[in-house]
Amino acid sequence: MCLGIPYEVVAVEGEFAMVRVGSGTRQVFIGLVENVKQGDWVVVHAGVAIEKITVEEAQENLRLIDILLRGAEDEGGDG
Repeated sequence: MCLGIPYEVVAVEGEFAMVRVGSGTRQVFIGLVENVKQGDWVVVHAGVAIEKITVEEAQENLRLIDILLRGAEDEGGDG
């Protein structure tokens, strides 16, 4: 299964951005998404931003990912 994770953009430099979710940060390629700026939320897959989303969409996606991860833990990690 492939999963895109929402990240908040904290800095932009050319076609790359530093993004964060929680306390972690990483650099991702943003060249496929137009007009990315600090404060935006982007969905990242394999180190590449694939779309911009609203903060509300990001929060809902992160909530659902958390539920899925907790569910996998409750089932012993077999999924």
